Formats: sequence, structure tokens, C-alpha cells
Amino acid sequence: MAWSEHLGSNKYKIVERDPSKATRPKRSITVEMPPEIERSRSDKKKNDWLAVQEAKWSELVVTGQYEDQGKKRSKANQVTFSQFVPVWKKGYAIENMSGETLYNTQKIIDARLDPEFGDTWINEITTLQLVEWFADMKSLKDGKPLATNSKLNIYKATKSIFDFAHEWGVIKSNPIAGVKRPSLGKKEKKAMRGVKKNYSQSEVAKLLLALYNLPNGWRLYFTGVMMGGYRRGEFLAVEWPDISYESSAIWIDKQISIDGEGKKEEREVKTVESEGWVPMPRWYMDELKSFEREWKKEKLACPKWQGEGKQYIFHSGNGVMYYPGTATKTWAKFLNRNNLPHIKLHGLRHTAGTLLREHGADQRTIQKFLRHSKMETTDRYVHESDTISRAAIAPLEDLNPEKLKFAP
Repeated sequence: MAWSEHLGSNKYKIVERDPSKATRPKRSITVEMPPEIERSRSDKKKNDWLAVQEAKWSELVVTGQYEDQGKKRSKANQVTFSQFVPVWKKGYAIENMSGETLYNTQKIIDARLDPEFGDTWINEITTLQLVEWFADMKSLKDGKPLATNSKLNIYKATKSIFDFAHEWGVIKSNPIAGVKRPSLGKKEKKAMRGVKKNYSQSEVAKLLLALYNLPNGWRLYFTGVMMGGYRRGEFLAVEWPDISYESSAIWIDKQISIDGEGKKEEREVKTVESEGWVPMPRWYMDELKSFEREWKKEKLACPKWQGEGKQYIFHSGNGVMYYPGTATKTWAKFLNRNNLPHIKLHGLRHTAGTLLREHGADQRTIQKFLRHSKMETTDRYVHESDTISRAAIAPLEDLNPEKLKFAP
């Protein structure tokens, strides 16, 4: 692994051992820290810049691509897009992105960014090149124009990489700064408004009955998500010790997610505000108590219990946590089989907020119940319903022409 030595002023020597030689001789190069970083009071910026230089030089030495210091010096100070990506992951993504976000971002890098820019020196990629690339972007499956939301995800991944390349001094100017962020057109906005995001109170009654067509575990999972407004992974991570029958509440402090390689894992909840007790209807807690007895019998009867010390309420049959996507797929199949209006599984969380509002809860109460850190998020979750709309125009009912004898 490469290391650096300060030579004084803004000069540093980067050293790496050559693994291709038996004696593993040291190979070194002298680099100059950019003035704006050298003058910075932030040690983090300086250390990040040095980490990039070390990674670049290590890559060149280990792969045998290094040059003598006197030959093509500029090339030794350059790094290709694909060489920079691992540095970006180590310096930022792994620590600051959730496993699922990192996994999805890596898929974008593998499918889109590397094929287009992988072998290009990152400091030679231009704004115009990026603008044309985004404009010509098509679906990899059928060649049709890419949806704006998909383009936006690609834009965010690209921007993050170039932003840190610029911040760490790898590139002098940031080419993504001149690329317009993808936004929905009028047609797409209209289509988005037509997408159902939550169920009404009358639809919830039908849904609760239809859920009895599912195995008891899945019925209680989907019912609980809707009654408590849980995120998908939060409720999958609930264990029996998290249940308080006396308080009729469930404790939330963890979630089931995926890591950067797409493997399921248990991790902390999304934010500090996400942690806490969630009150639940007593009828639901009574059903959960009956299910606990059923759960314990099934555990004793299971020949190969793999849950070890975990007591996940909802598991794959042998105590092992569900993969988050399993809940999503099960939900979609359930709706199709029962001919029910389709909303995303996350829409049950929206439904919980809307039901509370229909029953008179104020926005602050709903925010606390859904465990949102910002009121703006709650405002997006609570949707206008038929009940709310009718209440708003109730005073106009008195203007009925027949009552006022205006009508002929």
C-alpha cells in the first residue's frame, strides 16, 4: 500500500513497492499539492487529496504501468475514470451511502459509466461530452428513451463522482457543473399525478379482509406496515423483545437492508428520528400475541433453525431474515391475485399518514407518528382524500339552487 512523505512546502513524495520484483524495490514520484488545498485549514481535504495520489500511484506501480519520474511525468499524475471510482468509494461512498444506494450506484457505474468513460483520463472528460451523453441516453433493454427518474439516478451517481474528483484536486474544473439536472416534462408530471399513492379508508376495509387470503405471517406484516406506517425494512427487522403488549407499541431501532454487494443485512434505522416506540391498535397487538404462540410452536418444530440468537417475527421459515425485495414481490403478487388497486408497498406508509389526517390528526402529530425529521416530508406523505375534499366544500352545499329556490 502506497504512503506519502512531506518534502516541504507543497511537495510530497508518494512511495509504493514494486511487487513484480523479488526485492520489492520502492518506486516513488513527487507531486505538488494544489495551492487552494495547501492553503486550506481543513486537514481532511489535504488527507483526501493525498489518499487519491497514493491510490493513483499504487495502481500504476502494482499493474506495472508506472513511468520513470523523468518520462511522461504528466501521465503519472493522471488517473482514468475507472481508476478513480475505487478511490471515490473508499473516500466517500462506503461511509456515507446506505448499502442499497451504494449497490444501485455500482450497478449504474458498471452498466453506464464504465463502458462510456472507463478508459478516459478523468480530467479530459468535458461538459459537452456529458451533455451529449445524457441527451442520447436510451434504455439498455429496448432502446427506447429513458424515463426521467432513471436518468436522474444516473445523473446523481455521475455528479457524486465528479464532485469529489474536483473537491480532492484530481480535476481542476468540474464538468458535471454545467450539465442540467434531469427534470420531469409536462407529460411525465401528468402521468405521475395519475399514479395512486395510497388507499382511502373504504379501500383499507376491503384490503384488510383480502389480506386473510395470505399466510398469517404475511397478513400481519402488511397489516402492521399499514397500521404503524413502517418502512419496509423496519418492520422486517422487528423481534419479539421489541414488542410491548402493555403499552400496545412496537420499538423500532433497526432495519433489514442490503449491503454494497446486494447481500441482506441488519443495520441501524435511517435517521435518529426514525428510532422510537410506535403505537399500534390494540386489536392488532392481540392478534400479534396469538401469532407469537404460533411462532414459538413452529420454531420448536423446525428441524434446522438458523435464526441463532435472533427472534425475527417475520422470517423465511427457519429464523433467517427476509430479503427486503421478498416483501415487495409478495405484495405485488397479492394485489394481482386479488384484483386490488395497485400501490407500491411504501404506499402503505403513505396510507397510514392519510388515515390519521382523515381522523383529525394535525401535521405535527402525523410527523411524529411517521418519525420524519422534516415537516416537508410529512406534507408529501399525507395525501388529499375524498373525505378531506368533501369537508372543504361542505359550506357550498347550502348554495343548492333548489334550496334557495333559484332553480326554475
